[in-house]
Amino acid sequence: MGKHSSGFLRSFFRNLLIILNIVAIVWLALCYVASFTPPASVRYLALMSLTVPFALAANFLFVIIWLFSRRKWWALLSVLALVFCRQMVPAVFGYHIFRQNDWSKTESSFKLMSWNVHAMGTFNNPNEKAYARGVMEAIKRESPDVLCLPEFAMSADSGKRVYPQKIMAENGYRYFRFNMDNGYGPHIWIGTAIFSRYPIVNYKAHQLSPYIYLVAADVQVNGNVVRIGMMHLQSFGLSDEDKAVIEEVKQEKNSESIAKSRSFIWKFNEAYIRRAAEAEKARVILDSSPYPVIVCGDFNDLPYSYTYRTIRGAHADAFAERGIGFGRTYNQIIPTLRIDHIFYSAEQINIKAFETKYSQFSDHSPVMANFELMRDTTN
Repeated sequence: MGKHSSGFLRSFFRNLLIILNIVAIVWLALCYVASFTPPASVRYLALMSLTVPFALAANFLFVIIWLFSRRKWWALLSVLALVFCRQMVPAVFGYHIFRQNDWSKTESSFKLMSWNVHAMGTFNNPNEKAYARGVMEAIKRESPDVLCLPEFAMSADSGKRVYPQKIMAENGYRYFRFNMDNGYGPHIWIGTAIFSRYPIVNYKAHQLSPYIYLVAADVQVNGNVVRIGMMHLQSFGLSDEDKAVIEEVKQEKNSESIAKSRSFIWKFNEAYIRRAAEAEKARVILDSSPYPVIVCGDFNDLPYSYTYRTIRGAHADAFAERGIGFGRTYNQIIPTLRIDHIFYSAEQINIKAFETKYSQFSDHSPVMANFELMRDTTN
């Protein structure tokens, strides 16, 4: 009787593991399909992109479990799934622990920083000036040659634009462009800014949707031109109260807080649909560039979402080439939210270094890369 019960339990748990393993594979497959499927065509499928890191982790876990069991060949289930979805792995988790970053300066290299600066502390009253000063000090420490700032704020009065003047003076920037997305009351403009030590020979803002723009600046680096595209795409529209509910779900997981969190699903899905449309328009504009491209900013979407894959196209992901860990850029909710990205034309641009640095002065962390132009890009 004892042996029979023991055999039954072993068989039960083995079959349960197989079923759970198949569920994990289907889960990963849905994440993969979601990255190629326009969110408007299959509603709510896009939400799977939020779970990509966990789907990958689940399949890695099953590989390990089976390798330590008597039926090691079952590990092939998840191994094959991971091989098929292998492009997801470096985009989600950076493994370049032993690769040395090269921040050295050459005639054809330049350091770029992209940072959503959360309106320079405008939303942090009464501590606005302290947050703005913290942002500017961080920029001065890193000293990027090209600085891209989504959600930058400045006075609508041209005589009171202190932040652009200070950033230019403290960092030796000679060129500044700003595109207004919207206003914060009658006296503050919020939009996308670019500062550069190199000449900006052409500049244009392409509207992707109401209040959303792709800002394209042609920057001339020692005679070579590179087109830098900056975007701040549609957000999930979460208020501080919404974020508090999410934190409540994480910590308490009671029925009331979970019921509240379900109300976010519709909001999330609508945001995915809008971002997808913006990404598709941006892709067409970026593909028309006669120069090598660097596209950066706050895309409000995770690696291997439809938005991420559409904007990236054939370009390389700076994080995937040089990143470490999950590369979190959004400093709230969960530690897997890498929603600020830098993509580049790998055939003409070489990446020498990449880093994400936490900052307490914004809800986002800055992402930085050191690039080197590999050939003449004047034509």
